[in-house]
Amino acid sequence: MKKRRFSSNKNQDLWITSYADLISAIFAVMVLFVSFSKIDLEKFDMVQRLMIEKNKKEFDEFKTLSQIELIIQELARNNKLEEFINVNIDKNGLVISFSSAAQFESASHTLIKDKILKMKPILDEIVIHSQYRYIDIEGHTDNVPGTKVSNWELSALRALAIQKYLEEIGLNNKNVRLIANAENKPLVEYKGMINSLIDKEARDSNRRVSIIIREAKFDDLKQNKMRDNK
Repeated sequence: MKKRRFSSNKNQDLWITSYADLISAIFAVMVLFVSFSKIDLEKFDMVQRLMIEKNKKEFDEFKTLSQIELIIQELARNNKLEEFINVNIDKNGLVISFSSAAQFESASHTLIKDKILKMKPILDEIVIHSQYRYIDIEGHTDNVPGTKVSNWELSALRALAIQKYLEEIGLNNKNVRLIANAENKPLVEYKGMINSLIDKEARDSNRRVSIIIREAKFDDLKQNKMRDNK
């Protein structure tokens, strides 16, 4: 006897359901890919805009040493600090010399808080323009021998105190060096004996901390950055 085959429309339609599920899954994956691509493009555009703005800001802030000299001279005038600050350009770079009386007690290397705050607008300006340059911080004393510490130690400690403060307000120390000169580089030459009254003004002028902004070769800074990233 010949067997009769029975077909079920329900069973025949099962593959359509599976196929629909597969298409739905593929569509969902494609939607995800498109969504992620859109997000990545948006992030890329945002990062690109930020980089352009950052580079433009750095370009706008970059000044020549002569321009920085004028800015600092104006800040000194506006803040009534001209008698405590001397600014000039020499063969080494832009030299900003701060009288020790404007920062330290006599024979001390501890910064006087209210006095250093008065200097902050100028120190902030130095930090801004130090990014692509070398910075020397030099300590100087008068020719009177120290009673508690030597003039070498005092000039070194004062330079270090200024360096630490500059670091607190944003100075990158990678291109900074500290120099202690003691009494060996006077601004004003002495005329009389040590501690003589005739040389009081010379001693006042020679007790100072100088910050020298020196131009740096791009290759030097690039090598320093590569070493830092290792």
